[in-house]
Amino acid sequence: MLEQYGHGGDLTTAETLYGRPAGGFLDFSSNMNPFGPPDAVGRLLAERWRELARYPDPAVRGLRRAIAAAYGIPEESVLVGNGAAELIDLSVRVLAPRSVALARPSFSEYEEAVRKIGGDVVDVPLSAEDGFALREETLREAAARADLLVLGHPNNPTGRLADRELLLRLVRDNVRLVVDEAFVDFVPDEGRVSLIRHAAETDGLYVIRSMTKFYAVPGVRLGFMVARPEAIRKLAELQVPWSVNAIAQWIGQAAFGETAYADRTRLWLAEERPWLTERLLELGLRVFESDVNFLLVSIPASIGLDVKTLQRRMGEAGVLIRDASLFPGLDESYFRLAIRLRAENETMLAKLRQAMTGEVRSAKAPEEGTDAGVRDHSGNAADSEDAAPALAPTIMFQGTSSDAGKSILTTALCRILLQDGRRVAPFKSQNMSLNSYVTPDGKEIGRAQGMQADACRIAATTDMNPILLKPKKDMVSQVVVHGKPLRDYDARSYRETYLGEAEQIVKDALARLRSRYDVVVIEGAGSPAEINLKDRDIVNMRLAGWADAPVVLIADIDRGGVFASLVGTLDILTPEERDRVKGFVINKFRGDVSLLKPGLDWLERRTGKPVLGVIPYLPELGLEDEDSASLDAKKGTGAPKRDGQVDIAILRLPRLSNFTDFDPLFEEPDVHARYVSSLSEWGEPDAVIIPGSKNTVDDLTYLRSTGLEASVRRYVAGGGRLLGICAGYQMLGRRLLDPDRIESDTEELPGIGLFPSVTTFTPDKRTELVTGVAEWPEVGTLAVEGYEIHMGRTTFVEPVARPFSIRVHDAPDEPASYHEDGAVSPDGKVWGTYMHGILHNDGLRRAWINRIRADKGWAPLPGELKFRSRREAAFDRLADHVRSHLDMERIYVMINGDNERGRDA
Repeated sequence: MLEQYGHGGDLTTAETLYGRPAGGFLDFSSNMNPFGPPDAVGRLLAERWRELARYPDPAVRGLRRAIAAAYGIPEESVLVGNGAAELIDLSVRVLAPRSVALARPSFSEYEEAVRKIGGDVVDVPLSAEDGFALREETLREAAARADLLVLGHPNNPTGRLADRELLLRLVRDNVRLVVDEAFVDFVPDEGRVSLIRHAAETDGLYVIRSMTKFYAVPGVRLGFMVARPEAIRKLAELQVPWSVNAIAQWIGQAAFGETAYADRTRLWLAEERPWLTERLLELGLRVFESDVNFLLVSIPASIGLDVKTLQRRMGEAGVLIRDASLFPGLDESYFRLAIRLRAENETMLAKLRQAMTGEVRSAKAPEEGTDAGVRDHSGNAADSEDAAPALAPTIMFQGTSSDAGKSILTTALCRILLQDGRRVAPFKSQNMSLNSYVTPDGKEIGRAQGMQADACRIAATTDMNPILLKPKKDMVSQVVVHGKPLRDYDARSYRETYLGEAEQIVKDALARLRSRYDVVVIEGAGSPAEINLKDRDIVNMRLAGWADAPVVLIADIDRGGVFASLVGTLDILTPEERDRVKGFVINKFRGDVSLLKPGLDWLERRTGKPVLGVIPYLPELGLEDEDSASLDAKKGTGAPKRDGQVDIAILRLPRLSNFTDFDPLFEEPDVHARYVSSLSEWGEPDAVIIPGSKNTVDDLTYLRSTGLEASVRRYVAGGGRLLGICAGYQMLGRRLLDPDRIESDTEELPGIGLFPSVTTFTPDKRTELVTGVAEWPEVGTLAVEGYEIHMGRTTFVEPVARPFSIRVHDAPDEPASYHEDGAVSPDGKVWGTYMHGILHNDGLRRAWINRIRADKGWAPLPGELKFRSRREAAFDRLADHVRSHLDMERIYVMINGDNERGRDA
């Protein structure tokens, strides 16, 4: 049984016990950093894997030097081991005590190490009434009866720090002391509370650190010990040779350079721990004070529940908690919870509330006047002990072609289900898009899935789009896995070498979503009828099978041949796949639907499947498009310019990315925004924008070859206004350097030369939500927010005005930290920034447009467009439109099963 194991994070046993895949659990039983490994870990594995053909350094010299430098201690005082567990065991074997004093409760591996050498354990009892604090009198009494004292600092499972001065007094009084500081990195003032520097120069003091918890790399097993050099030599003599593998050594060295990662973790924890504590108290639980990333919780007797029952119910619901009654000194009312990211904590709290009351969350939309729980025939809530564990139901939209409307209809159904009381999440296993979205934890996913998460009013995560393909050139894409770049693949190599691994990544991400939400709405990609891709499909029908998802097939009537495309697609599918298709939707219809009815009747007779809806074309939707295939249809591209409008030309680069940057311009009544691909389309613009690109070098070469770069130079020389965003900003500098051939095969390329800057492309990608202020000479200071996604680093070879100082962190008790972003010309007419979404800021956008109006001698206009607030209204407008034309009763039957119905649509 899972509860018989002495360590958290045992997903393999959980799979057996609860019948879910390992990826289908939210693991609150092990206390890892929820941000996952630092970015440097992925880069190391991608760049140094060939070095695995060589033996690692048996003396671990590079990592020992890094540790010594970080703490200002001699290298001879450091021993690196295969996780803290090895070092705990090694220290007890070398010191060979007859008896060891251990806190009760404390980490069980301390006692296991003592028992292995036949030693006795002397209890240091800790009291719940005292908040499990270590008291000097109790410690001294136990130390007088023992040869060695082993303590967690902070303690596991209580999370409490010891009094460092008390521990030092004990050592000065000749008490031999091993201090386990496995979690002390999570403490904001870690340098003040740690005993590492004292251990390097104090006899009888041994400090052990784990690097796996804070840096979330338990799979490599890495820890180190600090003590006097002579003590370290004795320990090293008994250590197993080659104890620390090469990957662990590389990761350990890189970790000490991850200061931004460390700061971000501590800032997050300072906010999340009190929030989660308060929520647990509201459930009637007792929560003990903690200094780190986990909480010890006790179930009051009045609730009438023991921890093993709670653990089983939570496991069946897909959440793992730690049975703390396994720690000596704690009874069956105690459990331990890791602190994770907000969305995960909210899911855990919902499951905990249900588990405490014995309810199981229903997979269907509740009827009016009923609770959300499953009910037996008597009307009473059914106990989860009698209910079979199940993942949330799914429904999937597939299309007969790309741009059939899958993304928009997925968005619409997400908002409809939210309106009907469901906790709903979107999912697209693999998205190919240059239009990406940055999640709150700084990861990159497809823009459509970010928009769909917004429609669900939940924070976007990489589980919603675990694999993102960003085309860089013909047949080559950057593969982004769970929000971080993996590497570039050509189409054949990706299909032949990576899709097998991608399959499990997709399954695990989907299982996690299904464990956290009531419904998952899945979006397919392209068409399921692409027979050349079906054998390794991870986006359409094979995915539908893994998810047990009913499929709705969408066809775009604007393309023509709508009936042929639906029947032809169905005919190509296997019998099992055809059975999974439950109905059709015809999208973007314009005209009288009664004229279409004979065709609809024929389609239903021909296929035996219902038409679930004919969705009329909805103009002026007000939501971003999935990808650049839809740009030609955007307002303003071909529409004539009206009197009183300023003309803004956006250069349509072949590899244009994040074109949603310009959506607000198409909504401004006094702006005529248009895309320009050639000199013949240049016209007489009042402002020009060079947008973002997935390949800066190739797209600058394109501008040069088409003559558009020369037009930009002449335009600026004549006093024109120019804005460069991300890649467009990089192009405005003097040089682009690509020494590692990341962007292209060109090592150096001259830029347009409007700023004295040089951009160097590096393997690491910056992805971050940012807020700050724009300091613009013509306008003053304006608050802005947006996001950054780029691989280049821009530096200036001469002084230049900087318009933006971007606030990266904004903690209540700490000063804001800034990094400079962008440049502006002395006259204020040419400016560039790395910030995507800059024009979504209403104040800045209106100020810029009014400066363009002033150039033309026109009066400024007040800013009436509130783009961000209009977006939320657009979600509801879309949902109402689709709901009124979609057979929602049948949709709910598909989600809930044939014998259940949702509330009336």
